[in-house]
Amino acid sequence: MNLSDIRFPRALEADHTAEDIRRALMARTATLEPGGELVVAVITMSDPLKKALQAAGLKGRIRYGLDPIMDRLESEAKGIANVRERQRAPYGDRVSRLLLFSNDGAGRFYRQIERLLLAHAPRVFGCLLDIDSIALGQLLTGKNRTIKLLMAEHKEAVSEILRTMA
Repeated sequence: MNLSDIRFPRALEADHTAEDIRRALMARTATLEPGGELVVAVITMSDPLKKALQAAGLKGRIRYGLDPIMDRLESEAKGIANVRERQRAPYGDRVSRLLLFSNDGAGRFYRQIERLLLAHAPRVFGCLLDIDSIALGQLLTGKNRTIKLLMAEHKEAVSEILRTMA
């Protein structure tokens, strides 16, 4: 996915922050592994981002872990396919889910994330956080928990988290 072609949630396009977010996301990018085909934005953990993630977590708009996220995205993809079939209308062409992942995953983990992002694009957008899984788990749960992958599931949470990246 080309970062300059991302269609953000309507709220971000309407308040004109989408272009600032695009520029910020393109400022620092990387492939998930050597030889990988997908380029993702690398995001530094900031206080506003921490607060947005914690707020989304308190509202129940964050899902953790590869398997639960994969299951959720597959279920949603089936639902979207059914809606498209019945209504014959475009659906799911904007970012509505945000995957954020730690910087200490193994190659296999990043290959799975890459497959997820490619399979569910453009609806799902992903960023590599410049933080390890232990620090991310501590930040989000306040406990000694390892979190390598999280997904913001609601468009308001996605918009708020993306705003902090601008």
